[in-house]
This record gives sequence, structure tokens and C-alpha cells, in this order.
Amino acid sequence: QTTTALPTSIVFSTFFVFFSRTSNSGSPPSFVNQSEMLLYFAGLLGGLASVVAYNTETLGLAPVGSRILLVAVLLTTAVVFFMWNSLAQALKPPPKKNKWEPRQLAPEVDGRDMGTPDSWVGRDPSLVRLTGRHPFNCEPPLKDLCDAGFITPTRIHFVRNHGKVPKIKWSKHKVTVTGLVKKPYTFTMDELVALPSHELPVTFPCAGNRRKEENMVKKGLGFSWGAAAHATSVWKGVRLSTVLKHCGVKEGAKFVCFRGPKKELPKGSDGSYGTSIAIERAMNENWDVLLAYQQNGKPLAPDHGFPLRIVIPGFIGGRMVKWLEHIEVTTHESKNFFHYYDNRVLPSHVTAEIAEKEDWWHNPDYIINDINIQSAMRSPEHKEIVTNEAGKYLAKGYAFAGGGRKVIRCEVSLDLGVTWRPCKIERHEDEWYKKYASAEAMRNYDSRGKWWCWVFWSVQLDKKELCAAPEIRCRAWDQDHNTQPLHIAWNVMGMLNNSSYRLRIHKTKDADGKDAVWFEHPTLPGPQPGGWMVPDAPARPQVMYASLGGVDPKKVPDKKFNESMLEESKDVLVAVDGLVFNASSVLDSVPPKGRVMKIGGTDFQFDFAGLDKSLAAKFLSKYQGGKLPCLGKYSA
Repeated sequence: QTTTALPTSIVFSTFFVFFSRTSNSGSPPSFVNQSEMLLYFAGLLGGLASVVAYNTETLGLAPVGSRILLVAVLLTTAVVFFMWNSLAQALKPPPKKNKWEPRQLAPEVDGRDMGTPDSWVGRDPSLVRLTGRHPFNCEPPLKDLCDAGFITPTRIHFVRNHGKVPKIKWSKHKVTVTGLVKKPYTFTMDELVALPSHELPVTFPCAGNRRKEENMVKKGLGFSWGAAAHATSVWKGVRLSTVLKHCGVKEGAKFVCFRGPKKELPKGSDGSYGTSIAIERAMNENWDVLLAYQQNGKPLAPDHGFPLRIVIPGFIGGRMVKWLEHIEVTTHESKNFFHYYDNRVLPSHVTAEIAEKEDWWHNPDYIINDINIQSAMRSPEHKEIVTNEAGKYLAKGYAFAGGGRKVIRCEVSLDLGVTWRPCKIERHEDEWYKKYASAEAMRNYDSRGKWWCWVFWSVQLDKKELCAAPEIRCRAWDQDHNTQPLHIAWNVMGMLNNSSYRLRIHKTKDADGKDAVWFEHPTLPGPQPGGWMVPDAPARPQVMYASLGGVDPKKVPDKKFNESMLEESKDVLVAVDGLVFNASSVLDSVPPKGRVMKIGGTDFQFDFAGLDKSLAAKFLSKYQGGKLPCLGKYSA
């Protein structure tokens, strides 16, 4: 009887669980699991009862009577099952209604955002703006980033926006999972929050961190990030693997593609920002890939993806799609425009023209996913003065690595990289888990063998030795013994610059007239002047390159200008997209061709191969400011 009862019970249980999964296919996994536990036991009892009923010797019944009893037991078990399943469906609590609002990072809108599509977003005014008024791309001063400590305050987290920030309501937003899945599903935000959550600290950087140094070697295609284009936050959300397992990934899947809202950007077939990662990275819980809805304990800010974004520890920020709307499981990488024309490291000889002509953009060898080893120096600060006297000076900075690799060594050199001395490393990731993590999160942290966060380094240096050195530079090593090169490896997109960070040391006098030195960082982020890599140029107020305005395009004077007329004029005349302006009030000479100009505070600059003519015309018409007199039209 036992040998017959066991397989029969398993068959009944499997049937009930299968039916439960089928009938509850639209429900979150947490509800299905609760039902299945009771249904499985019902199947076991039904199977055992049917075997007992079938055995005539046990009950002393004739064969016909035992079979009648068998049918009765089966029918009773089925009725109980269907009644329970229907009751469970009826009693299923509706998803909790959350009234989450986007987190504003400043009480008032910055005046620089007024008149732009982002005039509703609160932003910290201390952030260094890298691309004019709009779109918003910024980083904090390096000193502020490091002094804030292990967890970066959300208000000074760097921001990378390709366009305007979409206004999205929590109650209206949905994420659809399609492609190679058994059960395509559209999740509401409340359904995602109801799933098991995961929380952890993650450092994620922009791949363009320290790009300005590359732009000083040779101007590339991107704007000038400094050394603070990264941040560390505590992210909370549901694992991507949980969502994909709920939908059931089919065989043959190789990639998971993500995208944000359509019609958000001027490039690409649908105007969305999208990218993809390998299915192995998405499904393995040790990689901690999240659909994040909280940052540092609160709902996401508009600039950081409210209500939902991808967080992929160890990766560059360019793969962490904000305002996430769609997930597709596929056999191929994302076909999104930005997946190919952004976040690539091409060989140094490849210019924008060569890349386009020879189609380097679609070569899979040059894609960036995991960030490389990186470090930079917070102290000495730019223009800091140190007196040449006996004593110690504390040099310090940061370091991080990608792919979950541990930073194992940080070093500084005072002799142009010939010899190096070790630094003390402060790690705070362990401390965070011990203090804040749940028991389950702590077990996961102990077992995964991954390091997702930055470290701080410091070293005591003899002041006299420091003041006698020509420069001070730093570098870091990861657990695979990757380190930072001595020199910049230029690439057209200015990505992954991790050359050793170098400060030059200059002789001077301190406030008391004593011998001293001052330190010069290689660059300062964005339009800020200063840095030993920045070419010398006559000082000129920023306003002298701002606001090339004019008159209403419909009222342009009918006078025609050619190139010789511009050159022969005693005034400084500039031609911008077919219109001629007298710029004598703000320019003392004609700017060279190709210089980035500003019109009404908006940069004539594009992320990739420059601003195309149609977009330039739109900008020109929109930002006519009336500050410069328009003299007529230009014809070559």
C-alpha cells in the first residue's frame, strides 16, 4: 500500500500545484506560494485516501463498493480543492496602494532651471553644471563628495540626463516584461513593491569620469566630467531575477534589454534610452541586479529615475536605465541607438569620422560594462598651500573597482611614478552590513564574494619631502592585480580614463612669507577654469561667450554677407547658422571655427558627433535673446 500511495500522492499534488499556477498566473509569486503549500498537502491526503479506498481488504468491501468509494474520495478532494482555490482568489488582499511622490532634493527650483522643461525639479545649487542650463548634467565638487563620507547624500549625487526629466506618477507607471518568457506580464509599481525586497550599498560611476583630462589631450565627443562623476547610495528594490523567474525565462535567452520612456530623446527609432546585459548577470542573485525604487531610504528623485530604475552593481552608470518602462528577454543585445553610440572605448586612432565611416560603433569588442580600477586625490586640494617646514601632511583620496573586484592596494608616488609607497585603506562596506543589513542580506554578502563600494585611502607624508617633489600622483590595484596606467589612453568618447591621478607642485610663499608650495590638479570639471592640463588662454569672463542672441527670425535684415565681408569688417562679426551678428560687445576677436558657443545659455554641444544642422536651427530660433544685433544673412 505504501509503495502505491507515495507515487499516487505525488501525482495528485503535482496536478493541484499545476492547476494553482495556471489559475494564478497573473498573481505575484508570494500569493501563489502560500496557496501551493496547502494544496500540496491536499494532494498528498487525496492520494493516500484513494489508495486506502481502493484496497478492498482494508475496508472489507466488495470490489464494486471499493471503486464507488474511490470515486467519492476523488470527487470530494477535487471539490475541496476548487473551493479552496476560489476562496483564496476571493480573499487575496489587493496590492497595497502606495502614494509615493518623487523626492525633491531642494526646497526651491534653481533659477537656472526656470524656462526649461525641468522647471519643476528641485536641485542642489552647489552642483557643478557641465552642459549649461539644459539638459542637466552635473557632479559635486570633489572635496564635497569625499567629505560626505561612505554614503553619498542624494542631493549631491552626480546626474547624467540626455534630455528632459519625465513627469511620472507612481500610480500610473507600469513595467512590462516581454520576449522569451513563458508568462509576459505588466507590473504596477505597487505589485513590484509587494515582492520580496533587497537593499544594499552600491558605488556606481559614470564611464566618463575624468573625461576632461582626455578632452585636454584632444577634444572628443563628450562633455567634460571631472573626478567626482560617481556616488555611493543605499539602493532598495526587487531583484531582477525575482521578476524574471515569475515570468519564466525560456531556453535560448541570452540577453535582457531595458528601456525608458519613448519619445524622450531626439535620437533613435523611438526616442528612448535603452541598453542590455547578459542573461547570466540578470539571473544570478550574487550579482545583486535590482529594479530600484528607493535611494538612501526614500523614493527616487526625478533626476535619479523616479519611480524605477535599474541598478547593476559593478557596472558603469550608462547601463542603469532610469524611468524604466520595458524589459525584454532576447537572443541578442539591445538594438537601441544609445546601446551602440554611447559607452564604448574605441582605439586611439579612431576619430568620430572614422568610427562612422568604418562602423566601429557596432563592434561588440569595444562595449563597456564593468567599470575599471580607479582612484583620485581629494587632498591636497587644488591651489592648496603647504608651508615647507618640519611635520607631516595627510594626503587622501578614494578608489573603486568594477565587477565586484576588491581594491587591495592604494599607493602614491613623489618621483614621477618611479617608486611608490603604500597607503592605509578604509573600508566601510563591511561596517554597513554589520550595522544595517538583515540576517538574509548578511548571509548573501558573506557568500557572494563581491565588493560593490568605494574605499578611502590616506598616507602621512613628510612635509619637506612633499614640498621638494615635482608632483604627487596616486594609483590603485584590484584583486586581479589590475592597476592604473601612468599615462592617458585617449579615445574618442573619453571613456574609462583611469590614468594615475597627478597633482603638480609649484613653489610659492605662504601668508607669512615663508617658503611653501601650492598644488595644481589636472583639471576642474566642466567650464571651470584651472588645472595644469588646461591650455593657457587670456582670462575672459564667461559672459563674453554667452548669449549670442538676435532678433525674431522673421525680422532679420535683408542684407547679405559673405566670408570676405566678415573678415574685412572692423567689428567682430560672427555667422551662426546663416545669420550674421555683431559680437563686438562681448568678443574681442572672432572665435576659431568649431569652438563651442552658447546661445541664451544653452551649449552648442551634442553627446556624439556634434550638433546636426536641423537641431542647431531649432536652438538658434528658440534662444534668440536680443542681446546682439542681427545684421543680416550669411551666404558662403
